[in-house]
Order: sequence, then structure tokens, then C-alpha cells
Amino acid sequence: MSAEWADAAVVRVTVVGEIDASNAADLSDFVFRRAANCQRLVVDLRDVEFFSTAGFTELQGVAARCDRADVSLTLVGGPVVTRVLDLCDPGRTLPLNPA
Repeated sequence: MSAEWADAAVVRVTVVGEIDASNAADLSDFVFRRAANCQRLVVDLRDVEFFSTAGFTELQGVAARCDRADVSLTLVGGPVVTRVLDLCDPGRTLPLNPA
């Protein structure tokens, strides 16, 4: 995982590899530590090769916290993440932009 501040208000967190039950909590921990005080958060999941429902649960938590803090959240997902969100979030409550 890496974080890049595009400017004083926008941070992009990029995730590569696998998100499963053993490391899903690391995703939200990383986001909360690296994106504090931003106004817009982009979580780039295009290069995630495996994405479990534990990852989905963590994204729900990130989205809820962003909502409470009035932070604009955008998720960018590749085919693996999009497939899981299609199954777990058919109402599209998470702000996903397919890659």
C-alpha cells in the first residue's frame, strides 16, 4: 500500500496484491493513518489480485467514516474488486468507479 497527496486536500491510496481476512484490517488502518484531514480520498484497488469479503467489510467501514467526516470517497476497482462488490453490494452503496 502507498499513499500520495495530490494536493493539500486530496490523497490517493494505492493497494496492490491481495486483501483477505489476514490483512483486511491493515487496509483501513493504512487509510486512516495516511489520509487524515483530507477532503477527498481515492482508494485505487485496480492492482488487487484477490479481494475477499473481509476487504468489502473494511471498505464499508472506510466509507462510513468518510461520510461522517464529510470526506468525498472514490473507489477505483479492477475486475477482481468489481466482481466482489457486484455480489456484496448490488445496490451500489459504495462509490465504485470501475477501471
